[in-house]
Amino acid sequence: MPLTRLDHLNIATADLDRCRTFYKDVLGLEDGPRPPFARPGAWLYLEGHPVVHVSTGRKPASRKSDSFDHVAFMARDLAHMRRHLKELAVPHYEVAVPDRELLQIFLTDPDGNEVELVFGGEEARRAIAEGATVDRTRLRPQEAPDPA
Repeated sequence: MPLTRLDHLNIATADLDRCRTFYKDVLGLEDGPRPPFARPGAWLYLEGHPVVHVSTGRKPASRKSDSFDHVAFMARDLAHMRRHLKELAVPHYEVAVPDRELLQIFLTDPDGNEVELVFGGEEARRAIAEGATVDRTRLRPQEAPDPA
């Protein structure tokens, strides 16, 4: 198979600063170089790679597409992320993945795109064993109860 990895996702936004701030402040991505395209935008980097491209000039969808559900990032330091999301008052919910020892945190960016953070290893096993998941259904973050 000639594919090697997912390179990036591109988000259309009406508010570049708000979108950029979310991906930087909430998820910890970093601003980085972007080619001089005609329309304003931003490239946000994870470990030196521009994984989120933000574009302006196109109207974002008014609702979630039936064919695109969410984007997921592997993550670490579950305790830090929980504190961080609570401090920023970002609505989110957690789901334990059955038989996988993975814990997912779901949240929504300012343009309504769902973002999943996946935690594995010992930190996920401990959290699942402690019964840390708030909700085991696929509710949208704004509908789910606030995690403790």
